[in-house]
Amino acid sequence: MEKIFIRSLLPGDEEALFRIYSDMGLCLSSGARPVTDMAGAKEKLNNFIQAGDSFAIVHTETMKVIGVISVRQDIHRFNRNAYMLGYVLHRDWWGMGIMPQAVGYMMKYLFKNMGADVVSAAHFVGNNQSKRVLEKCGFVYEGTMRKDYLRFDGAVLDSCIYSVTREEWLAKNS
Repeated sequence: MEKIFIRSLLPGDEEALFRIYSDMGLCLSSGARPVTDMAGAKEKLNNFIQAGDSFAIVHTETMKVIGVISVRQDIHRFNRNAYMLGYVLHRDWWGMGIMPQAVGYMMKYLFKNMGADVVSAAHFVGNNQSKRVLEKCGFVYEGTMRKDYLRFDGAVLDSCIYSVTREEWLAKNS
């Protein structure tokens, strides 16, 4: 049985977003801007809905939103068919294979439905949980972009960049 499914973020998801994005440690490790109250969570939700590029990760048994996965044009590549993933998962659900499943769903969608040539993702140096997710999903380490990311707290961080090409994904998923 599948542990999760992915759906659009909807009005009413602000409580779940508050539970996720009020965790300062999670936000520091992912680069996501934290929220401190329900008004901030509602604003974040409205921004996600308006942008249309972020989706709820829903646990199938509890039907609770436990994370968010985002898909955007890859800002490091000059290719319209290059996409970049970002994700956060509430700490209570870490280590259960949930994020690799969510990433796998998004990769399947991007390669089969969106015509992606390549899908990339990044993590900050030292974020070994995210590194393991990417490795489990078949991403290949490309290198470290030094001083790549200005985090919400003013820290400038190095990002480890990974990718999977369409050909690599098809070879493993045909």
